[in-house]
Amino acid sequence: PFPAFSPDLNPIENAWHILKSCLHKHWPHTEDKHWEALSEEWEGIDQSSLDHLVDSMPELVAAMVKAQRTHTKW
Repeated sequence: PFPAFSPDLNPIENAWHILKSCLHKHWPHTEDKHWEALSEEWEGIDQSSLDHLVDSMPELVAAMVKAQRTHTKW
């Protein structure tokens, strides 16, 4: 019942993308520095950005239903 190329509709995937983009600014070279940078960058993500990911879910789901398994802007 699910299409083979079904997108991941979980907003955390986009949050991970934001975090990964932030980490690329200063990629740490040790595990300790990595966890420190990860924690700092996660705390630095604006709450409104995360709220937007969640708030956009109804529009995302509606677009997926309307597209009937074809591409969307998402």
